[in-house]
Amino acid sequence: MYNKTRAQLTPVDQEFIASSLGATQEEQSAILRLTGDPDSVTDLLHDRRLFQRSMTVPPAFLSVSPHLFFYVFVYQALEQKHIADDDVVDYVAGVCVEFRSAESFWRLSSSGDRTIYAVDLINLLGDVDKHQQYFLRRFIGNASLFLTGFFPDFIFQRSKRKGAPPIQYYEAIGMRQYESAATDSLSYEANAAPVLGTLAERFVEIRSAINVYTDAHLNLMNPKRSLDRIERQAATLDEDTFRQSLEL
Repeated sequence: MYNKTRAQLTPVDQEFIASSLGATQEEQSAILRLTGDPDSVTDLLHDRRLFQRSMTVPPAFLSVSPHLFFYVFVYQALEQKHIADDDVVDYVAGVCVEFRSAESFWRLSSSGDRTIYAVDLINLLGDVDKHQQYFLRRFIGNASLFLTGFFPDFIFQRSKRKGAPPIQYYEAIGMRQYESAATDSLSYEANAAPVLGTLAERFVEIRSAINVYTDAHLNLMNPKRSLDRIERQAATLDEDTFRQSLEL
């Protein structure tokens, strides 16, 4: 089991789960006891009521940890496409927690304060040992997934207006790095190997599912029904996923 994100739920998270799912004090107390068991809490996290409550106005997710919020968010996004494997959800939620800070994601700088791009990170692979390569490959895959999953408008508009690489470029990078990391993971973190393999195989499906839920519920860049957003959805999603994006 890959459960690094689920293992970091806080007492406040557990209270949130219990109060969201229990109709009476007795039910809430029983649910609270279940939150200490890894298998039981995973089942509880599947309940859509947690997602619905977290998206209320003002947003209830501000009172819980990012680990809980992103696990619930990613699970619902992937479940909509019937690809919600719990270990994959746990890993992707952890990526979201890692990159939720703009400073840690949008800009990597060398000592000369020069922005480092994806190709620079790939070129670094030849300069580090095998163990470091493994973690660097995971970082590149994670960054590619987060960027394409949560900020496809940023990529699409830069590609359209400035000739920057399209979203397929980052998908290819992410898939290749996850594939290599999955092989190497057997030597360094065996329980991550199946997850990394799934991310390599289903990168586009996972990215697309997150796009749909981000578009519908977070509105990170463009308004939900802007023409720019619909143009990007039509260009980067398969037909069924595009139709789903318009219905949410």
